[in-house]
Amino acid sequence: MPFSRGAAVVLHGMHPLRGYPVTSHLTPLPSAERGGASFVVERADGHITDPQVWVLAEKDVQLMTAHQMCELVRRVSRHG
Repeated sequence: MPFSRGAAVVLHGMHPLRGYPVTSHLTPLPSAERGGASFVVERADGHITDPQVWVLAEKDVQLMTAHQMCELVRRVSRHG
């Protein structure tokens, strides 16, 4: 599944357990690719603002429902 569409939302926050900066890209999935999930969430360590650095960064990737993604945004907004 290709994830290079470009993020709809970029979040900068803190790692929930370790407390260091992280950057997340939230990208909606087209309905044909969803299979129960609505978003691709990519997370990399560090406060990344440069697109080239983002491309090269090691990322954790998760598929999330809209509800899970909203919870993530709430957590980052509260603690980021």
